[in-house]
Amino acid sequence: MEEQKKQPENEPVTGRKIADDQIPDNVEEVATAADIEAFMRDRRKARMEKQREEKPNPEVEEYMSEENQIDPYLDPDPDIPWPKYEEPIYLSRGCRRKPECYKAVCRCERQSCSKVTSTNWMEGIRQPTDKPFDCVEVRFKNNHKEFYRLPDGLSVGEGEVVAVEGQPGHDVGIVSLTGELCRLQMRKHRVNPESESIKKLFRRAKEADIDRWAEALRDESTALLRTRRIVADLGLDMKVNDIEFQGDHSKAIFYYTADARVDFRQLIKVLAEEFRMRVEMKQIGVRQEAGKVGGIGTCGRELCCSTWLTNFKSVTTSSAKTQQILPNPQKLAGQCGKLKCCLNFEYEVYADALKQFPPAGTAIRFKKGLALYKKTDVFRGIMWYAYEGENDLIAVKASDVKAIIDMNRQQQYPERLEDYQVELMSTSALAQESTDEEVEREMRRLAEGDNGVVGDEAPRRAPERREPRKDGGKPREKRQGKPQGERQENRERRNNKPKTGDQPRRSGGGRDRRN
Repeated sequence: MEEQKKQPENEPVTGRKIADDQIPDNVEEVATAADIEAFMRDRRKARMEKQREEKPNPEVEEYMSEENQIDPYLDPDPDIPWPKYEEPIYLSRGCRRKPECYKAVCRCERQSCSKVTSTNWMEGIRQPTDKPFDCVEVRFKNNHKEFYRLPDGLSVGEGEVVAVEGQPGHDVGIVSLTGELCRLQMRKHRVNPESESIKKLFRRAKEADIDRWAEALRDESTALLRTRRIVADLGLDMKVNDIEFQGDHSKAIFYYTADARVDFRQLIKVLAEEFRMRVEMKQIGVRQEAGKVGGIGTCGRELCCSTWLTNFKSVTTSSAKTQQILPNPQKLAGQCGKLKCCLNFEYEVYADALKQFPPAGTAIRFKKGLALYKKTDVFRGIMWYAYEGENDLIAVKASDVKAIIDMNRQQQYPERLEDYQVELMSTSALAQESTDEEVEREMRRLAEGDNGVVGDEAPRRAPERREPRKDGGKPREKRQGKPQGERQENRERRNNKPKTGDQPRRSGGGRDRRN
């Protein structure tokens, strides 16, 4: 028994049954074969799960390089801190960050962030009166601006954050215009400066006013989503575009668009209970919606109505026809679904240029047949015509078309339209023309001498040595000009002339050859 107890410790454990009296005192339990098999199975499973976690996804692996470089789209670099996105709640108010108390917002910040900014072009100009104008223009969200009257003894500058009268309570905004320019702006909007209906400006905004104003701005985005859900639950046929909270968080203005009249009385009750404030609904058009929401136009820039365009003018289809634009609704419509505002930008230029053209659509008659009007190139001054029943377009100058119309009125008909055709230069012809100019310029450069003289005035080169002729060296008669013998006689006659100082010059502009 003592020999059995003295077995080596490193002896492998077998799967045979060990009696209880054979278990050593220092061993509490002996594993069986089933226990060992289960342990190995569990460890193998854990190893496979670990390998599966460490193995990259095959869909991601095809984007990874062989060197396992970090893909910025799939696996950002852990060493670089991930930027935290902060919603730009102050951009719609004309500033990039929360303004400071009693400190004006800088001009560069107001002009770069404000959707509709104002430029004081009278800055630095002496005012016509010593008494300053007592009204200022204050801007709120997006293009919402109003005029307010200053209290006695208070003067504010552009960019200052002020507290103004609200309905009810007070609101917070940024001063956009002051002085005489504000007077001109009020005249433009037909607001009487002496009217008693103009609201009052209380004071410069305090720190508590700015903090509560910033809190109201943070709640606008969540309130907009909540309002849209409420509208969908009520089944109203309207679209809520924007929400503007008052600076003291006591009133909210809801801007919406709708194709027909909407009964939102129940909606107002629900919103008042939801947000615990006074609710005001304002209906706007699709163009005003595009100006408030913003976007990128087909030109690749921000929408004009959301950046600088403040005075809207109605756009008609005649603007597109005057500019010779094809009536394609998909290209003529903007982000709002209406005709683009930029169709009015060049309308006056085209209308003024078309005064030099005959009336569009006028047919002209020739002996060969009747030519019908097709289209016009305003800036080239060319009109295209084609014979009746044919598709071949012929370009004619507008002045020639006028002359032909006058001839037709006098019962005179030219032979054919091709006699007045203008040869238009194609793209290949333009390229060939530029190539010919470059070749000609290069030839002139090569013709220049060492001193930069061109043409006949360049220094003449030395005559080349010619090899002796095989026919005895007799002079060869040239095909053109005088015979060789006659030229020799003329040369000898000139050499034998008497030398006199008063020899007359030769006529014809040639040089005076003297011996």
